[in-house]
Amino acid sequence: TTAATLERFTVNFTITNLPYTSDLENPDSARFRATRRVMNTLLDRLLKDSSIGPVFQGCEATDFRY
Repeated sequence: TTAATLERFTVNFTITNLPYTSDLENPDSARFRATRRVMNTLLDRLLKDSSIGPVFQGCEATDFRY
C-alpha cells in the first residue's frame, strides 16, 4: 500500500454578519487573532462532521478582506 498524499487547498467564502474593521488587516492585532481562532474552531467542527471528515487534517484562516 502507498501512503496518502496530503494536499493543501484554498476555500474562499463570505461571512455576512461579521463587520469588517481595519484591525482585521493586521495579523498581529487582538481582533484578527480572536477572529481567526473562532473561525478555525468553527470550520474544523464543520468539516470534521462532513463527508471529508475521515481524512480532514485541519484548517487555518489566513486572511480577512473587506
